[in-house]
This record gives sequence, C-alpha cells and structure tokens, in this order.
Amino acid sequence: MIVNTIKRILVCAWLIATFFASCTPKEDTITDLDGNVYHTVKIGKQTWMVENLKTTQFNNGDKLANATQAIAWQHSQLPAFSVYNNDTSIKKDYGLLYNWYAINDQRGLAPNGWRIPTENDIKELQQFIEMNSQKKRWYLKEPNNKHWLTADLQANDTITGFSALPGGYQDNKGDYYMLKSNGYYWLSFNSLELYHWSSRLYQAFADVRRDTTFKNFGFSVKCIKND
Repeated sequence: MIVNTIKRILVCAWLIATFFASCTPKEDTITDLDGNVYHTVKIGKQTWMVENLKTTQFNNGDKLANATQAIAWQHSQLPAFSVYNNDTSIKKDYGLLYNWYAINDQRGLAPNGWRIPTENDIKELQQFIEMNSQKKRWYLKEPNNKHWLTADLQANDTITGFSALPGGYQDNKGDYYMLKSNGYYWLSFNSLELYHWSSRLYQAFADVRRDTTFKNFGFSVKCIKND
C-alpha cells in the first residue's frame, strides 16, 4: 500500500515537472563551425543574432586569414579577421573584426540560414523601433549598457534585445580605435555606426561601393536570419 502510494506520488511529481518544463520558454541559439554559440532575438518580423560574429571560417570550412600584424592587414586582399589590439580576451564580449573581402566572399561568412544584413533590413529594424521611440541607438544597445563607456540608459530602455556592442574598428593601416565607445557593423554593401554620445544611427559610414579604401577596414558583424 505504502509502495503504491509512493509510486503515485512520484508519477504525479514527474507529470507536474514535465508540464512546467513545457511551459518554460526555450532560448533559441545557433552554433557556428568554430563552436561559438549565439543567442537569437525576434524583433518585429526579423530574427537577429544577439552576439557579434566570432567565426574564423566560411561555411565550407575554409579558414579566413588571421591578420595579427598591421602590415598584413593593410595590404591584404584576402578575406581576413582580427581581434581588437590582438587581445583575445576581447573576442568573448565584442566578437571579431572583419574586412570587406570576408563580407563579400561567396563562400558565406554568416552561418547557413543566416546572412549579412542589407540596408533594407536596417530600414525595417528602424521602422519597428520608431513605433516605440525616436531614440534609435538607445533601443539597439545592450541592457544596462555595461560594455559602453557612457551608461546613459536604464535596463527597461532597451526593449528590442538587439544588444549592439561597441567593438570599435580597425582602420586600413591596421590601427584600432573606439572600443567601448562606438560600434561599427558591416552591411552587405556598406556599414552603419552607433555613437555612444548621440541618439542617432548613422548609415553608409563606409560605402565600399564607391570607396575602396574601406575594404581594409575591420568592422563587427551581426547576422540576420533568412526569411
């Protein structure tokens, strides 16, 4: 009798635990070929990566060049990445910086099913944000702003979950600038910039379609899921 009662209790406990587990929201993630795990967030009809891209290889397994020397970065016409100031501890939070040759390569830098965002993707994102506030940059930054030099918003100000990070950039001479201050992101044809001191989002900072100088700049990448 006691044994049967204990069994019934255990079965009921298992059923209750299973029910609550099924009701708990599951956080979607994606893993690249290097084993880096990225969280995802739905913003309007779009799905974005939360973290900056960290992969060192294309979708077919081909490796990108790791340009650790300024001279190698400056003269490279091959797909390449770098870590800000060659400090590998920065990669975890801010991701890698990529040149234009990596962005434009047909082998695909974004994981399968994902892509480098287009200008239209950014416009759609902006339109969604404008339904809530004109402070575009605020609503793209991370909650609590802990990776930015200027903590000018509260946790509840960041409603989108886009979680942009100020990974700075590497110029065409191989020098690094603006870590923790500004974020620079590649688009499929140019780039955008997030200012820490301004509420605006600036597009086409590096229009590589007209100015080849920017092909050897290193910017961050945040991928968007294919429709």
